[in-house]
Amino acid sequence: MVKYKVVILALAFLAVLFASLSLTPWKSTGQAQPLSFVQNPGERLPESRIGDVGMEIFTTYVFPFEILALVLTAALVGAVYVARREAV
Repeated sequence: MVKYKVVILALAFLAVLFASLSLTPWKSTGQAQPLSFVQNPGERLPESRIGDVGMEIFTTYVFPFEILALVLTAALVGAVYVARREAV
């Protein structure tokens, strides 16, 4: 009986994930924003490029990022399952 609950929960999760990906408006309708820092004359360059890394992760590499999140979540659940003790 528990296996049916897990299958139903997994299917519901995948349905919500697919719906959110398919209903998201991926094309912007407004003016395009620059994806990196544009240096104006007289300004210093930023000391770190964290903003560029964030833009790359959430624009170019969004699907590998999501897949990695799912794999790491499955690994965490598997580690908890292996580490738990059986009731004696």
